[in-house]
Amino acid sequence: MNDSGRPLVRVRDLVRHFPIRRGVFGRTVGAIRAVDGVSFDVGRGETLGLVGESGSGKTTAGRTLLRLIEPTSGSIEFDGIDVASMDRAQLRRLRRRAQIVFQDPYGSLNPRLTVGDAIAEVLDVHALARGRRAQRVDELLDIVGLRPEHARRYPHEFSGGQRQRVGIARALAVEPDFIVCDEPVSALDVSVQAQVLNLLWSLQQRLGIAFLFIAHDLAVVRHMSDRIAVMYLGQIVEIGPAAAVVTNPVHPYTRALLSAVPRVRQGRRRPDRIILGGESPDPAAPPPGCPFHPRCNHPLRDVECTLARPPLEIGAPGHTAACIKESPPAGKLVS
Repeated sequence: MNDSGRPLVRVRDLVRHFPIRRGVFGRTVGAIRAVDGVSFDVGRGETLGLVGESGSGKTTAGRTLLRLIEPTSGSIEFDGIDVASMDRAQLRRLRRRAQIVFQDPYGSLNPRLTVGDAIAEVLDVHALARGRRAQRVDELLDIVGLRPEHARRYPHEFSGGQRQRVGIARALAVEPDFIVCDEPVSALDVSVQAQVLNLLWSLQQRLGIAFLFIAHDLAVVRHMSDRIAVMYLGQIVEIGPAAAVVTNPVHPYTRALLSAVPRVRQGRRRPDRIILGGESPDPAAPPPGCPFHPRCNHPLRDVECTLARPPLEIGAPGHTAACIKESPPAGKLVS
């Protein structure tokens, strides 16, 4: 948070639906509800982990709040400024303060540009480092653990981990306050994942950058995050401090995700593995009521779970969950 207590990023009731079109004339016959009413805050220098299985809408949420994808509805504020109403010139200025690191480190780089030119392109677009372009490129490569001579090489000459470091260097070139990390280590080997995670953590400590860290691996998210938000079928079903969500999960879906995390420490009791039945529902035709109820194995699950969408209710301080069978009855709806 800044001095006034205002979050750096404030998202309320964010919705992104993709129309389904059929026929010669492209008639709209429905919509895929990729993000369906998501709300969260990210404070200055904070990392919010956004976790969920494939298809939960977490990547769409991250790209929509930067307006790489246009929102269907909802409000997005960056440092108190309405992002949804920005024109092209204002969005370009926003890019100076808010960046993204993509999941695919190879697909996000132009194969025809050297690494140095790819980073320098960002500096040129925003008219930065005039008169010291090459020096700034070398500085950025050094920050992410690469050498100056790497600037003359092409993306195909690097390993996956090195390419992701280049992607991070490009994001850092504009000295942003906020970076969306869209599954930045999911395409990398496990040993390389640790190196990139440690790099991101050290950069945050050094530069005070806020992260929205998107992943499907709760073990990775726990390592990186101050708070964790769990998404399912386009909705946030639980959000709270990382330690609270991991050690005392409230929502049955969060418990299922945690039970799937491998345990390597000897002598530590592993919780019973929770096996979810069926597949995630079709986001074009979500079930009524709680979106998780068709797969939920909660002992108290009943017809009430199918009647209305449960609100996020406050349990422990800052820890909310959307489950009418677990959330405290005295809880209140999060605005």
